[in-house]
Amino acid sequence: MVEVLSGLLQSVLATFIPLYLGLFIPKLYKSNHGAIPLLRAAYCSGILFWFFLDVMNDASLLDVNQGFGGDYTHVVLALSFAVTLIILFGLERFVSSSSYHASKSLNEITYGIAGIVALGIGFHALGEGIGVGAAIPTASSILDAIGGVGPGFAYVLHKLLEGVVLGVFALMAGVLSSRKLGILGLIAGVPTILGLFVGLPSVVESTYFFALGAAGAVYAEFKLVPIVATRGRRYAVVFGVLLGFYSMYLAGLFH
Repeated sequence: MVEVLSGLLQSVLATFIPLYLGLFIPKLYKSNHGAIPLLRAAYCSGILFWFFLDVMNDASLLDVNQGFGGDYTHVVLALSFAVTLIILFGLERFVSSSSYHASKSLNEITYGIAGIVALGIGFHALGEGIGVGAAIPTASSILDAIGGVGPGFAYVLHKLLEGVVLGVFALMAGVLSSRKLGILGLIAGVPTILGLFVGLPSVVESTYFFALGAAGAVYAEFKLVPIVATRGRRYAVVFGVLLGFYSMYLAGLFH
């Protein structure tokens, strides 16, 4: 049996190191000339397209395979997606009326919106943490709890790409502060750690939290699609979307 505390520590490192690395990558190349900003937004849009497919799969496609014969848990799972999406847009309205509204940039992305995107990713991370936490007590190692070397590498790559998405949202909001980027990382990453503790007794089903994460992906796409769809450079947009899509696809091949 793996040492629980050791497993938790390794999970923390595997989560936050790639997440923060991804968060700070866009800051290293913050050029706003030519097609670069559009390519960044398109790349994130591609990442989120695959992210949505991946998370919906983890959410058992909202139990659509049960048809009309599902029990109440089917209804709860399906409704949780819609309710969470509504809540995220309601939260946006709240932060837009606060001081965050003053920092609105030309493309209408604010630090508050970046925080909501981080929260949406955090819902998915909570489900991941619950799944790993449930496996830790009976696993021989943390890699065994995640599923092996391949899934472990895929997990790290996914966290890196999730961090890149948050870093690009922060950059679009004009946020370059390391402290504020650090806060976004905590919002997206801490749910993984909470999930580990919640999952240890294996009393909560992680599927519901993946449904919440799917709503988070849709919210983020709502913010990106107007940016990439209302400007020129159509081939640059298509290239960026495909590049982001296949970046997540490649990471998923290691599962």
